[in-house]
Amino acid sequence: MSTNIDVESAPQGTGANTISLLLGHPDPSTLMKPDLQTTIQQLLSQPQGLKALQYGSEQGAPTLIRFLVEKINREQGLAIGAANIMIVGGSTHAVDMIARLYANEGDVVLVEAPSYTDSLHIFRDHGLELRGLPMDEQGLIPAELVRQITRLKAEGKRIAFMYTIPTFHNPTGVTLTEERKRMIARIAQANGIRIVEDDVYRDLAFDGEAMLPTTFYALMQGENVFSIGSFSKTLAPGLRVGWLVGKAGEIENFVNCGTTQMGGGANPFAAQIVAEYCRSGQWTAHVEQLRSLYQRRCETTLAALKHYMPSTVHWTHPTGGFFIWLTLPQGFVAADFKKTALAHGVAVASGAGFFVHPDDGKRCIRLAFSFAALPDIERGVQILGGLLSG
Repeated sequence: MSTNIDVESAPQGTGANTISLLLGHPDPSTLMKPDLQTTIQQLLSQPQGLKALQYGSEQGAPTLIRFLVEKINREQGLAIGAANIMIVGGSTHAVDMIARLYANEGDVVLVEAPSYTDSLHIFRDHGLELRGLPMDEQGLIPAELVRQITRLKAEGKRIAFMYTIPTFHNPTGVTLTEERKRMIARIAQANGIRIVEDDVYRDLAFDGEAMLPTTFYALMQGENVFSIGSFSKTLAPGLRVGWLVGKAGEIENFVNCGTTQMGGGANPFAAQIVAEYCRSGQWTAHVEQLRSLYQRRCETTLAALKHYMPSTVHWTHPTGGFFIWLTLPQGFVAADFKKTALAHGVAVASGAGFFVHPDDGKRCIRLAFSFAALPDIERGVQILGGLLSG
């Protein structure tokens, strides 16, 4: 859990009537559909269901790995095999393992500015130094990456890796452009920098698979890159099931590490549920419904922002995921505005917790459109607009 409780957790004192544009969580109504309940009941009645309640394969449920191999190869034009994938306990598990096995205390991790607050928390827990890389509406700025690399070389610092959320970024909703992604991949390769690609929102592209961007993993042909995916955003975060893609030898390092060997595979029973749900075709149909649902909520949020916000407020225009990033007018402090908004019945996340240097986010707030119902979204934005216009 993050110590910055206002980012992903319900704020203390929030009443039942508070509109939450704070939580980067899936819509609660999508979490336990009848077809998922049926899958769980069927699994429990079968021998493999009972087997899944034991310790599992350290690499993860083989049936789920086979599904992911086919999915990733189809979507990304790759030819990976089962040895390139490990099932993990959500992206948190993957990020923590990478920080533990591929960085040493005092190493530098390059992160976007802003970045996901709980990943920053994990890196700090491991004693890693964070350096922020500025973004704009096209994503991370390649020239800033070059500038930071040059500075760190002059300081004699070791870069462990660069952590990026390139698709429907949390917190900004921005997607890194193809041109910039290729530039960044070349810069990383030329300087021997590993890229950790946290791509957990990728499946929530409003335009579907046809519009999905190329991954860093595909661009770099699997060399010096890890890619992370998750079912938390598209099925249920409580299942704690995700995946990590890398070179076979590097995946073997994770499989053979102490915590994996001691605990067995990540969440074997939950992973088997997900495997059966995916193999039946139900997950694919479910994701299509989610894309439509979240696209409508995003469009409703953007329309309300256009209608109710003063011209001095600026915001991003995501094409997938859960988030929109607002820059408040001069004179407003996001932390103070968050308190005022909550007093008027709307919960939002202030920007400070998403930055290496909190002051960089003092005029920013994140709106999550995934959790609240459509009428609440419009009403919430109307309230926020009124507070900023008054």
